Parts: sequence; structure tokens; C-alpha cells
Amino acid sequence: MTAPRWLLLFLACSHVALAAEPTKPPPGPAAVMPFRNLNTDTSLDWLARGMTETLISDLRASGRIQLVEREQLDAALAELDLQERQQSTESTAVRVGRLVGARTVVLGSIQRAEQQVRINARFIDVETGVVLDTAKVTGPVDRIFALQDQVASRLLGSPVKPRVKRPSGREAVLALETYGRALAAPTEDERAWLLRATLAGSPGFEYAREELSRLEKRLAEHALRATPAREAADAELRATMQDPKRPSEERASAALRLLDANYARGRWRTLVRDTERVLPLGLPLYQLRLPAETALWFRFIAFGKLEQWEAERDAGDTFLRTYPQSVLAEAVDAMMRASALVRASEERALKDLRERLAKEALHAAQRIADLERQGKPTDTVRRELDYHRCFAPSTSHLHHQALLACRAYYELWGNGASAIEKHHTRGARESEIFALVRLRRHAEARERLAAYRAADPEGEQASFAREQVLSIRPSDEE
Repeated sequence: MTAPRWLLLFLACSHVALAAEPTKPPPGPAAVMPFRNLNTDTSLDWLARGMTETLISDLRASGRIQLVEREQLDAALAELDLQERQQSTESTAVRVGRLVGARTVVLGSIQRAEQQVRINARFIDVETGVVLDTAKVTGPVDRIFALQDQVASRLLGSPVKPRVKRPSGREAVLALETYGRALAAPTEDERAWLLRATLAGSPGFEYAREELSRLEKRLAEHALRATPAREAADAELRATMQDPKRPSEERASAALRLLDANYARGRWRTLVRDTERVLPLGLPLYQLRLPAETALWFRFIAFGKLEQWEAERDAGDTFLRTYPQSVLAEAVDAMMRASALVRASEERALKDLRERLAKEALHAAQRIADLERQGKPTDTVRRELDYHRCFAPSTSHLHHQALLACRAYYELWGNGASAIEKHHTRGARESEIFALVRLRRHAEARERLAAYRAADPEGEQASFAREQVLSIRPSDEE
């Protein structure tokens, strides 16, 4: 929506408007209320949402003021059933502050007009309801974090040290938008996906990294609590389907429910094991589904998901021989043909890779011989060849070939001091970890990430490999 001309002129001509600096932070604990989006365009809600959370993160990182945790604040807002979330009046802020035990409440708003943005904040004493101080800053939207620093400095009473590795310019706006949209995602899976997308575009965006870490921890706790109940339910289904004293229809129903549950959760290894239990039972048709046919279908699917290609082919052949008239037979045949094409393509790629590396090795050997005759060092040529042996299979998705070559590279050359040497060492470590994740060797991936962290904490912290390992879901383990 186009802003009025008077507003654009006002924002463009405005400067930071701050009263005399306070000498100390307001009394804590402090509660930062959700900032309001003053634009009538609700598609900009991400800006207010993102600003709220990044400000909270910066204040917490400063260590100079105690903050009310987001969960407490959300619970209080829910308890008051706030339309006031949008109204954000001083009286509302005081009510919320009293509920969460805060002594100070930060009440803010944000407004964008084309490429300018204005941030307003008021600091309210919960006991008296008096506005202790205000901060108003205006500037280019691509300097959003510098503007935020001024608000935080105002609240804390002294300059805030900017967070390291924060994006700037257009990258900052894009990162904040994706991050703000992640915070409003309707599901935790979508939130995690958007947070990872934020980090993929801006690896140093610490706000998204912190939020993703909290989310992963929460999801892991949920999975831990759900596991006993899930395992108990699955064990009961297995006992039912294997009990010859139970009615055959009840046993067939239990088998199908077990297979469906494992498929829905993506528990591929467990699914394979359960198909082995179902197939010998000879259970009857139940609601137009035959358990043995369903088990063979899911077995074929599971092996494909696990990239166990020979087992997938055998399972597909068995299905087609056993149930040639099945409505699923055409799908199995088509998937087998597609899988065969993929494997053929991989074999051609592997052959091409070996030929290229052989030519490069021959060329490198000639260069090394020339350098040795001249009495010159050869390490650079050897290092480049070893790195390409890691890099080439990684970019060709030949993960098994990448593993040994990448590890060999950083173990031999990992102590290089120059920027390019350090970059190559980090690239080799990341390629190895990515290959392990792709091959579902998750325990090894975690071990190599820990080794990366011990050898190069800064590189590991900013690495995409770290996100790959942190994003492994419980279902991926199976």
C-alpha cells in the first residue's frame, strides 16, 4: 500500500529522536510486548514480529537486564484473551506486566513507508503505569538492525555492542522477513523449514540460529515424551496381529494399522522389520486391503527411501511376481524403471568422474615433476589435486566416493594457515558431513560435526553442515 506523501516526507526528513540518555537500565525483570505493525498492510506483520524477537535476543545477549521469557508472556496474553495484543495500550501493558512479575514493560510499534522505517518504543513502570522513557528512531529499512541497536541502547542506558555476523543491506531485510514469517508459521515443521531457509540465505543470522536451536530442543523433548506411548501402541498392534487366538479380521486390522503408522511417520527401517513380521502370517483381506500385499508395497517403498537399491529391486520384483494384477503393480513397475535410470546415471557419472580424476592426476604428476626439477615446492599442486578429489564427487552427489577423499584431505592438509587453505579445509569437512547425512549415517555425522567443532569452532558455528545435522528428525533415524 502506498503511504501518504506527507508521511514519506516526514520519515525521510526525520532523524533519531531520543531524549537525554538514561544513566542506567530500567528495573528488571522487563517484558517486551509484541510490537505493533502500524501499516494498514497486514502482509508487513513480519516486520513487527521480527523486530520484537530480535530486540529481545539482543537485550538478553547484553546480560544487562533480566527479561521475562517469551512463554510466560504468551501465556499471560492468552489468559487475558487479548484483542489488546493489537491495541497495545499502557493499561494493557501494565496488566500483562503484573501477571508475569515484570517491573518494566517495553511497548513498541514499527511502521514502514517505502524504504524508510520508523521504530517507536515506550518503557513503562509496571507499579505506577508511568512512561519512564521513550525512543523514536527513523532510517532506511536496510539499516534495520542499526536502528534496533539505538532502541536497545536507549533501554539499557548505554551503547549496545552490535551482534557479530549480522547481515546488512538487502540481505538483512530478506533475512528478517523470512525469520518474521517463520515466527508466525502455523506448524512447527513449517517454522523449522523457514528458519533453515533464513540460515541458508544468511548463515550468520544468529536470531534464526537461536530460534531453530530452541525449536529443535522442544521437538526433541516432544518426541522423547511421545516415544514410550508410541512404542507401547505399536507393541500392542504387533501382539494383536501375531496372536492366533484373536479373530483373523482383528489381526489383519492391527497389521494394516501398524504398517500405515510406520509409513506415515517415515520410520523406514522399522517399517522394513514390520513387513517381515506381517508377510508370513497369511492374514485375510480387511476393508479391501490385503496385509501381505500392503506389506510388500511398503517394503518396496522403504528400501527406496533408504537408498538400498538392490533390496528395492528385489522387493519390486517380488511384488510384481506375487501380485501382477494389483492396482499398485503399474506404480511399482514405473518406479523400478525410474530407479534403474537413476542408478544408470550414477554409474555413468562415477565412470566419468574416475576418468576426469585420472586425467587430472596425470596432469598434476607432470606439473609436480617439472617443479621438482626446478627445485620448487609442490605442496600447492598436491593440495589442489586432493581437494578436487573431495569436491568433484560431492558436487556429483557421489557420496560414498566423497567420504574418504574429503576426510583424507582435511586430515592431511587441515593445518593450512592461509584463507584459501582454511576455506578448503572447511569445505572438505562440510562435504564429508553432508555425505554422511545423505547416506543416513547420522551417528557418524554427529561425530564428525563434534570433531569439526573441536578443531574449528568458528567454522563449525557458521557451517551449513551444522544445520544439516541439527535438522535430523527422529523419524530420519529410522
